[in-house]
Amino acid sequence: MSTNYRSVNFKKLLDKLQQESWQLELIISGFAIYGLFAANEPLELKAAASSVTESDQFGILWAVILICCQIFTFNLVVHVLLRGLWIGAIGLRYVSGDINYKTLNYSEKFTSYLKRKVGSFDQYIANLETYCSIIFAASFLMIFYVIGIFTVTFSFVLITQSFELLTFLPKWAIRTLIIALVIPFILSSLVVFIDFLGQGFLKKKKWTSTIYFPIYWVFSKLTLSFLYRPLAYNFLDNKLGKRLSFIILPVYLIIVTISSL
Repeated sequence: MSTNYRSVNFKKLLDKLQQESWQLELIISGFAIYGLFAANEPLELKAAASSVTESDQFGILWAVILICCQIFTFNLVVHVLLRGLWIGAIGLRYVSGDINYKTLNYSEKFTSYLKRKVGSFDQYIANLETYCSIIFAASFLMIFYVIGIFTVTFSFVLITQSFELLTFLPKWAIRTLIIALVIPFILSSLVVFIDFLGQGFLKKKKWTSTIYFPIYWVFSKLTLSFLYRPLAYNFLDNKLGKRLSFIILPVYLIIVTISSL
């Protein structure tokens, strides 16, 4: 199989895989949901025991893994429900075809309204396909975002704890190093987070992008963004992906809060 992404055969292969990807999505989602439900209780016990005893050095890691599992489970359950609705819609289309508004025999007012708001049944199927594909991709993208937050937090803890090794320096010198390194690190983290919430608005202006680029370069290494950067930008250049990114973070925060209660 050719892996040259510019070749015609590779593009044809991708087009074919796009059309058949729903089968793989359902298989992966089914196995993943089963595994996540099985792993949820042990992870909750592990995270709770770590927070109570404070003896487990990997307590934060267990909490992050638990959050990832909760986010992943929510996304995949929604994906399976929508994909099941999509399969049902395709089956109904085979039996009934498109929506025949004349057969419904509604008044002109309702017929024109439904044609405008409901539209074609094929369009409904296409919209479901788009939702399913975007939610499935967003599931893995959000996990990488959580991992990125964890790696940045781990880097911050590593920097602060490394000052404890500098016992040969006076306290005023250690305080100066903390101010010189930790405070810029925290401010830079806030800038990156604000840019993330604003969907990259700091990259759009010439003067802000010039100042922001060194910060972005450093944190792209810390967050391991080279693993998911193409997926993230391909997600954001889609209109539905942009709308979803505005509401997805508050939804995840609500999920984590409810599950913790």
